Amino acid sequence: MKIQHSAFRGELPILDARLLPENNAQQARNVYLKRGTLKPERAPLNIESLSSVVNPSTLYRYPSGNDGQGFWLTWGMGRNVNVVKSPLANDDFSRVYWTGDGPPKMGGISDITSGTPPYPGSSYRLGIPLPNSGPNASAPSNRAPAGERPTTMLETSYVVTLVSRFGEEGAPSAPSNIIERWDMVSGAPAGGEVQLALPSVPSGSHDIVTKRIYRAESSGVYQYVADVSAATSQYSDSITSAQLGRSLPSVEWDMPDARLQGLTALPGGILAGFFDNTLCLSEAYLPHAWPVAYQLAFKDNIVAIGATSSGLIVATQGQPYLVSGSSPEAMSPMQLDVDQPCLSARSLVDMGEYIIYAGHDGLVAAGGRDARVVTAEVFTREQWQALNPSSMHAYRYDGRYLAFYEGGCMVFTPGEGVEFLDINASGGYYDIAAGTLYLIQGSTISAWGQGDAMTFTWRSRLHEAAPGSAGFSCGKVIASNYPVRLIIWADGNQVMDAEIVSPSMFRLPPGYTLCRDWELEIQGTNEVQSMQIATSPSELV
Repeated sequence: MKIQHSAFRGELPILDARLLPENNAQQARNVYLKRGTLKPERAPLNIESLSSVVNPSTLYRYPSGNDGQGFWLTWGMGRNVNVVKSPLANDDFSRVYWTGDGPPKMGGISDITSGTPPYPGSSYRLGIPLPNSGPNASAPSNRAPAGERPTTMLETSYVVTLVSRFGEEGAPSAPSNIIERWDMVSGAPAGGEVQLALPSVPSGSHDIVTKRIYRAESSGVYQYVADVSAATSQYSDSITSAQLGRSLPSVEWDMPDARLQGLTALPGGILAGFFDNTLCLSEAYLPHAWPVAYQLAFKDNIVAIGATSSGLIVATQGQPYLVSGSSPEAMSPMQLDVDQPCLSARSLVDMGEYIIYAGHDGLVAAGGRDARVVTAEVFTREQWQALNPSSMHAYRYDGRYLAFYEGGCMVFTPGEGVEFLDINASGGYYDIAAGTLYLIQGSTISAWGQGDAMTFTWRSRLHEAAPGSAGFSCGKVIASNYPVRLIIWADGNQVMDAEIVSPSMFRLPPGYTLCRDWELEIQGTNEVQSMQIATSPSELV
């Protein structure tokens, strides 16, 4: 008779130790199992101090500047900040946008890296505000008397928009009063121009540099007249009808709601966010413009959102939804059939074709038209709740779902079970360009898997043998290097606790032939390929 393990897998806590599949573990801690071997996970390596940030909680690697090394952006005091890069190709300003730190914000490289760390050094409120009022139109003092005015006079109205240093244009002001004007062409009577008193720029962090003037004539469409500096208060409009430019594009380009959070990038240059029970979408490739007409309301408050290849998953305090469509104005929601609210916004992770988040009964995977609890065969509800899922923050790394909770880290690979790691973190960021997961540990930034090998523990299922048939007398452990520690139990009593120093056969102590229940545990920092015990040397391989 022989007990052998050579294709190691993780824990399935829901099952009794006797009923576990052959190579699943009662305990799998600090071990990397994707190779099928027992390979120790490596501890995170401290790479940078965050001593100047109070209670750091969110991390983002700003990819521009610093000779290609970029800069760390950090936020503290428990804030959950979501950061996205500009959706514009070759953005000259290297802009990023974020929510979770007061009203939604943005900045270019000169703003973000101003001053000394911690960064961002400065920022602007996302979106362009309305002018404080509409413009006021009046006739010039030299206007010809009523009887001398041309029959080609037109009734006109004006609006003003504001434009930032980044070229972002806001929604138009209220329209001016209606006034008559005519083109000052050859032979026209004097005074066809219109004098405009321009509205002032509202206070706030907006970096407004330009006022843009539009005029509507008989067609009722506002068309471009001129750009003037933000400080300009008066303008004389002598632009002819033929010289008018493009139509006003920004009629519905509202500022995002000040409560916006959960900022997420979607394909096609669209940004998404939410507040309360309302999902918000930006204009495509215009991250400052968030039309109210694009908002969608749900029956429950939104907790988190995540983009997948099939659309946007909206996780709420009730059931999740899939929101999909070809453009922001054509998005529609579909409720997914799983009664699992999202317990932690920071637990929601984009896994590619689906997202995973922490629900009441376990981890919920949602993608396409399907959603289900993917850990239903791993944890009971009580076992899952003991991990305090509402405290979880999670990341996708190496095809696995890494969730940090109060007390450690859980690694879930669909179909493989779970492992637990003695690693704590208050936040993290996966840098896809570097292929590295960075963690916030205390007041430092650490790189996942770049430190020393951790001491792992892997304990087998409970093997049941008929009394009298389990006269195990010898064993063998195959490892890349030695020593490794092997512990053997029989009927709950420790049979052996030894340092195995070579691949050679070793002997077990006698006296346990009548024992029924056998368990093997191995610990160490060296990779192990297999372990086995047998009743005779001829059975060992």
